[in-house]
Amino acid sequence: MGDDQKARAAFEEAREVAERALAASPDDASRHVLVGLIYAGLGRNEEALREGKRAVEILPESKDAFNGPILVVSLARIQTIIGDHEGAIALLQHSLSVSAGMTVNELRLDPTWDPLRDNPRFQKLVAEEPSNGG
Repeated sequence: MGDDQKARAAFEEAREVAERALAASPDDASRHVLVGLIYAGLGRNEEALREGKRAVEILPESKDAFNGPILVVSLARIQTIIGDHEGAIALLQHSLSVSAGMTVNELRLDPTWDPLRDNPRFQKLVAEEPSNGG
């Protein structure tokens, strides 16, 4: 809402809680991705990417066909936030091909992907006809 100071304070508070939760369950992929998203919001890009990748390593799509794709999309969110747009688009392209992955309509409507909208590769993704139910 335009209040960077308040946003940073909220992210810092969330970071403390999420890091404690992660320390209590270090093998919980969802906790890694949550910490990654918080780090991304704080501009801690390398740490954000590390946590997102760790989540995908802990629970890959090959191990969990429902939650694995969610983690891949979460990693794409992290990459979008930190400015790794090409990496995010590659993951989204993959996600569109997975039955529990993103849909074209979700890409079109979700404001998370707004930073990608001017990218020709992203434009091509959202221009395609939905192939996995969306």
